[in-house]
Amino acid sequence: MTKENPLVKSVDLKTKAIKGASANIVAQFVAISCQTVGVVILARLLKPADFGLVAMVAAFSVWLSNFGVNGFTEYIIQKREIKNEEIHAIYWAHVLIAATLALGFVFFGFLLVRLNKEPALSGIAAALSAGFVLQALSTSPIALLKREMRFVPLAVAEMLAVVLSVLLAIGAALIGMGYWAVVIRQLTIPAVMVLAARILCPWRPRGPLRLTRALPGLKYTIQVYANVSLGFVMHGLDKVLLGKYHGAQLLGNYDRAYYIFSAPAAQLLTPLHNVALATLSRLKDDREQFSAYYGKAVSLVAFPGVLAALVLTITAKDLVELLLGPSWTEAGRVVAAFGPGIAAQLLYGTHSWLHLSLGTPNRWLRWNICAAIVTVIAFFMAAPSGAVAMAGAFSLRTYILLLPSIWYGGRPIKMSLRPLTRSLWPYFIAGSAVGACWLLWLKEVVTSFGPLIRVALTSVIAAVLYVVLVAVLQRSFESVRAVLSLLPHIFSRERT
Repeated sequence: MTKENPLVKSVDLKTKAIKGASANIVAQFVAISCQTVGVVILARLLKPADFGLVAMVAAFSVWLSNFGVNGFTEYIIQKREIKNEEIHAIYWAHVLIAATLALGFVFFGFLLVRLNKEPALSGIAAALSAGFVLQALSTSPIALLKREMRFVPLAVAEMLAVVLSVLLAIGAALIGMGYWAVVIRQLTIPAVMVLAARILCPWRPRGPLRLTRALPGLKYTIQVYANVSLGFVMHGLDKVLLGKYHGAQLLGNYDRAYYIFSAPAAQLLTPLHNVALATLSRLKDDREQFSAYYGKAVSLVAFPGVLAALVLTITAKDLVELLLGPSWTEAGRVVAAFGPGIAAQLLYGTHSWLHLSLGTPNRWLRWNICAAIVTVIAFFMAAPSGAVAMAGAFSLRTYILLLPSIWYGGRPIKMSLRPLTRSLWPYFIAGSAVGACWLLWLKEVVTSFGPLIRVALTSVIAAVLYVVLVAVLQRSFESVRAVLSLLPHIFSRERT
């Protein structure tokens, strides 16, 4: 095990970053495609209430199971020098904490039954608690692989885990297991990643636990987890409130709409997160290079992100009918309300790169406290009005927080917002113009066709108009070239 995290030459660093990002994006695309197929099939085999029941528990289980996954991972990646003894201590501390949380969550399931009057919730909670320990077993070895920027084999493992989880969930649904099919899908991924971590990472844990060696990492993790906890409040409170006010049926529609809304973020932002963190951590002593890399990464996210927001908003009702079936009409309206916020959500997610790479989780916590106040107010105001109002509040709140979050995250390195806004405005202007064009003309042109043809025609026409308008506003095809430049790295072999 290498004890130091050596500085990498800028050319090698750029190559590793692009290679890792490209591999992650491709693997994530395959995984999301597989998940989408799984959602289409499961939506026809299960009832909305089946998804709603699991969502009532998952709103809490995802939050608790991520203690250490968010925190220890970033600590191991960004630390300039780390010793084996510290990694061993972190591993066992994480496993012990996860086991304790899992036991507590089993009892918490009975409280959920009393709150929601749904007896099935206790069994679901007991099953999902196993995921806490599974994630703890793989976190440290996976973090070491990311520290060494070995993103390609990890991306393949994560892709295979998703594919297997979907296949097992469909099989469970076919034999009539109901909501347990959704539970199986959620548990399969961490189970597969434990096996993958064992195969890919040569590091092996050894004891005994020496808590004092884990304390620096634990302190960092608590700070990061406090931020993540506020994030889960912001992204889980909506489901808790809708479940309380309106029950499992409406929550099931909202949950599936939220999945479709979050797919672009999973496709673009998730695979870039650890690559960006590993790269920015090495550039934090050079403001110009740090700002330039962050700006290019955000622009690369924004270009397809605004297009995804545009297409999903204007095709929402037809798309949901095609994917989920006619019984999910309400989900289509919810997706249309979520749609405009996709671009803002993608860009807002990048502010965490700044805090984590600069080693300022305390500043991130202060920001998230302010953001949580805005979010809680918006969600409590929207909850009584239903799922569409909640989705609209989610989108509006994200736009309000977007630029202040990036400005505050970049302050320690004195990063200016001006170059960033100059690179982003063509995307939003082009997206807004095409959206107006759809309302005034394109919508009527495709009305006479069936849902499949409407979605296909609308998507193609909107995409072409958007790319052309962006090129006109930028006076070049700079954004298109940036995306195309990734292709050689996607299809080339990884250098060892």
